[in-house]
Amino acid sequence: MLALSIINFSADFTCFLLKSSVKTAYFIFMAISEILFTLIESNKSLRFREKQSIMRETFVFLSAVGAIATSQAVNAQQVQVTIESLVPTGGVGFTPVWVGFHNGSFDTYNGGLSSQPGLELIAEAGDTSLISSDFANNLTYIDNSGASPVSATLDAAAAGLAQTGTRVQDTLGSGPITSGNIVTQTFDLSFSEDNQYFSYASMILPSNDYYIANGNPFAHDLSGLFDRSTDVISFNIGLAGFVNDAGTEVNDFATSAGNGVFSGLPPGQSFPDEGAPQNGVNTNVSDPFGNFLNTPAGLDLSLLNFNDTTLYPEGIARITITRVETVPESSNLLGLVGLGLLGATSLRHKLKLNSITRD
Repeated sequence: MLALSIINFSADFTCFLLKSSVKTAYFIFMAISEILFTLIESNKSLRFREKQSIMRETFVFLSAVGAIATSQAVNAQQVQVTIESLVPTGGVGFTPVWVGFHNGSFDTYNGGLSSQPGLELIAEAGDTSLISSDFANNLTYIDNSGASPVSATLDAAAAGLAQTGTRVQDTLGSGPITSGNIVTQTFDLSFSEDNQYFSYASMILPSNDYYIANGNPFAHDLSGLFDRSTDVISFNIGLAGFVNDAGTEVNDFATSAGNGVFSGLPPGQSFPDEGAPQNGVNTNVSDPFGNFLNTPAGLDLSLLNFNDTTLYPEGIARITITRVETVPESSNLLGLVGLGLLGATSLRHKLKLNSITRD
């Protein structure tokens, strides 16, 4: 039973050590070695050969902890995502940006098809709660299992590509992101194809349902960061002709979101989904704000024209994904290998120096 307890204990023990500093891990290893030796030596119900057997299993356990930790280190990579607004002063803003890492199994939208509720909520209100829930549950918004894509919220496996491993996601920013603003966050990813692809989505302000997102789930491949062929992957978003209209709400400044950030506009929506339903499909915006109802007479909207390549030469924002050298965690994990051997060797040495009464 003692040997079995030692083996069962290994998984939780290793996970705890992965979060510890090298110094902390050192004292933990040595303390565990001492405790295990004392328990084994003082157990009068065990015969000499049984004690030897448990000692050998304990030695294997302590050695394995380092190996397990190293294996986990090899299969993990930390990346930093930075999103920088590139709009001119007085230009459009955008809501906190939802980002997700997956194996290509999450398809946000297709042009010419309707928007799913998770995307609609972002496009109309900047609310990432539903897309976050759907993403966590391995759902997708496009069914690619048939001859032609269909807009639907369904399990990724049923849509044609099952998610492997665990998806990783979060929302960057806490309020409207305007000219010159930068948001950044660090993520721990799987080294395998589980988190190889990157997706993003955010609402454009002011608007009823304008948004930026990648419709191709394979557009942003991070494998170069994982195999160290590159340290940085960077791309611009919201380029001229690539901002989308979700087709879910009629364009109307009386019910658009984000109006308060821009002078001269009416108050806009007072609650989510206030605007009139459009029941349309996803399209690229060709004439920003040109067809909006209730546009104040004489109001100059030129700074909001994100299709003007003179004002927006690099689009609305830039996303930069950088491979992070995880020096503290790497040293911890490499240290655990040595500590595992050190603790095991110490235990083995004590076995030789201390006499164990033969029965």
